Amino acid sequence: MKKRAIAVSLTMLGLLTGCAAATGSVDQSIREARSTLKDYALASCLIAIDPQNPLARDLAGMKRAHSFMGKGKYRIVQDQHTFETLSDPYAEAANFMIQQSERLVGVMKNGQRSKSYGCLQVYHSQAFEELIAEQDRFMYLTEMK
Repeated sequence: MKKRAIAVSLTMLGLLTGCAAATGSVDQSIREARSTLKDYALASCLIAIDPQNPLARDLAGMKRAHSFMGKGKYRIVQDQHTFETLSDPYAEAANFMIQQSERLVGVMKNGQRSKSYGCLQVYHSQAFEELIAEQDRFMYLTEMK
C-alpha cells in the first residue's frame, strides 16, 4: 500500500513538473514571437528614416525574415471573399512605432536631431509592449510547442 502511494505521488510530481515545463516553453515561444514582431516594427521605423540608405536595404532583409512570409509567428487575417486585410499584426506594430516615433525625435546637446532615438524610445515603451501583447490572438498556435 505504501509503495502504491509513493508511486502515485511520484507520478503526480512527474505530471506537475511536466506541465510546468510545458508552460515554460509556451511562455518562451510567446516571448520569442513577440520579440520578432517588435524587431520587425523597429526595422520598419529605422527604414522610414532614410529608405535609400544602404543600412535601410539591409534592414529590409531582416524585416522580410521576421514577416509573415519569412519566419514570422503571426497570421494576417483576410476576408475570405474580398481578400481585404482585416488584421495585420505586422503593419499594426510598424505603423504604431512610426507614428509614435515622429513625436519623440531626440535633440542632441549640439542641436542635431535624431529620428532613430524616437524609434528606440517607442521600442522600449509600455504602450508598445501592450500593443504587441494584443497581437497574441494572431499567433500561430501550432508553432507554440
